[in-house]
Amino acid sequence: MIRNLNNISISIIIPTLNEQSNIYSLLNYLLQMDNHLQLIVADAGSKDNTVAAAEKVCQVIQTPPGRGIQMNRGAEAAKGDIFWFLHADCRPHLDSIQAMKQVLVDASVVGGGFEYNLDQPGWQFRLVEFLSNRKNRLLKWLFGDMGIFVRREIFERMGGYQEIPLMEDMDFSKRLKQYGKIAILPQRMNTSARRWIEEGYVLNSIRSWALQSAWALGASPDTLAKFYKFK
Repeated sequence: MIRNLNNISISIIIPTLNEQSNIYSLLNYLLQMDNHLQLIVADAGSKDNTVAAAEKVCQVIQTPPGRGIQMNRGAEAAKGDIFWFLHADCRPHLDSIQAMKQVLVDASVVGGGFEYNLDQPGWQFRLVEFLSNRKNRLLKWLFGDMGIFVRREIFERMGGYQEIPLMEDMDFSKRLKQYGKIAILPQRMNTSARRWIEEGYVLNSIRSWALQSAWALGASPDTLAKFYKFK
C-alpha cells in the first residue's frame, strides 16, 4: 500500500504519429506540472518533425504502428511506480497528478482515468461530454483520451495492452477490472475535438458509439478496424 505520496514516481508514455503540432507543447506543459516526471514518447514512424521536437525534451522510442504496441514498448522503458498513458492532443488538469497519487493511496484501486472535456465551444460538444462521462462512470470504461493510469505491478501482471488493431483501451479496462477498483477522477482531461470537426459531429458520434457497442457485444477488433476509418 502506498503511504507517502511524495515517494510515488510517475512515468508518462505518449504514443505518437505525426503530432508535431502538439507534442513539444504537451511535453513542456507536463514538465511545468512536475519536473520529476519520466516522459517517454513512443513514435510509430512519424513523417513530420514529431521525433525531432520530442527529442529536445525526453526519450523517444521508435516502434511499429499500433497504439497497443507503442504503449507496451514505452512501458518497457518506464521506471515509475505509476504508468500514465496520454494522447499527444490532450492536456491534463493541473491537479491531475496529485489526484492520481491520492486515489492510489487506497490499495484496492489499481488504476483509472479522468473525465474529459472537448476543447471546442458548442452545445453538441457539451452533450458528447455529458453522455460519455456518465456512460464511462457507470460502466467503468476507460479510453485513451481519458488519460489511463495504472500501477506498474498491475500493468506487468496483466501483460500490458493487447496488441490489437482497435479497442485496445476498452480491452485494457475490461481486464483491469479483474485486479481491483477503477477510479474515474473529476479533474477533466482537455481533449482535442479535431475528429469531430474533420469528420463531422454526427458521423463521428454515431461511429464511436456503434464501435463501442459492437465490441461490448463481442465483435472482434479486426472486424471493427475495417470500419473505423470509414468516412
